[in-house]
Amino acid sequence: MSLLLKRQKQLLQYGWLHSGIIMTECAKGFVYRVQVFFDIISCYYKYKMWSNQYLSEKFYLLNKEDRVAIGNRYKERGVIRDNWQKDFVENRKFLLKYTSRKYEDAILREKRTLAYKKRYNMGDGCFVEYNVELSRQHYLEGTIKIGKNVILAKNVFIDYSGDVIIEDGVKISADVKIESHGHASYANAQQTGAYKTPLHIEKNVRIGTGTIIMEGCKRIGKEARIGAGSVIRSNIPPYAIVIGNPAKIIGFALSPEELETYEEGMYTTEERTNIDQFKKIYERYLSSRSKDIIKLLKL
Repeated sequence: MSLLLKRQKQLLQYGWLHSGIIMTECAKGFVYRVQVFFDIISCYYKYKMWSNQYLSEKFYLLNKEDRVAIGNRYKERGVIRDNWQKDFVENRKFLLKYTSRKYEDAILREKRTLAYKKRYNMGDGCFVEYNVELSRQHYLEGTIKIGKNVILAKNVFIDYSGDVIIEDGVKISADVKIESHGHASYANAQQTGAYKTPLHIEKNVRIGTGTIIMEGCKRIGKEARIGAGSVIRSNIPPYAIVIGNPAKIIGFALSPEELETYEEGMYTTEERTNIDQFKKIYERYLSSRSKDIIKLLKL
């Protein structure tokens, strides 16, 4: 059944159901129910308003001016929703085609990578293995931007609902899952439904097999190394080596002294790490490490 037919069926089923609720609430008869039912159908095609929204807004009690004002608001949302659903369906069709092992053939691999490059705004020199899924959720209008020479290994899943930037040279190993949206909890009454949590992965990061990057992580610094099976719930500083669930820093690829010399030959002035900030992070790590060693010696 096509999406259009499903919508029409749902509209009729729920429209009739909600018209019955309204009839009971207003203590009216069957004729009133039929009038409300046809009004619900009319409002859907005029304002893209579903019957549950018609009911919650008490649309049947509003005057003409209020109906137009509220209806136009729903119409704007409906256009956005329809465009999102159209893109979602197109994306599912794309993934059904290109995630197949059929494209593991040497000739077809290049075709698959070119297709991903065109659809997902990828730079040159990237490589995509099979069953790599990039998608958005919950009507969030996120975007994704992938730099040059990025590798996405098999079974990688990237949710770009909340906007994802992956810079040049990033290597994402097999079975990695990346989330960029969260859900409101009962404790946070200010947020309702799903919300964006943007993620920025800087240059030359290496992400190990089976890593899960949760919505709490907003930035992974350049050349960070993430061990296999790690669960990332917060930001990762540049050059950090992390592992575990939850992931913890177990070292740094470079000391502050080595950093300056290394970055002079690798990065432009604008791209270089703030050395003072890096020193603070590095010293904090050394301090916590010393405390852990003292605890072990006391055991």
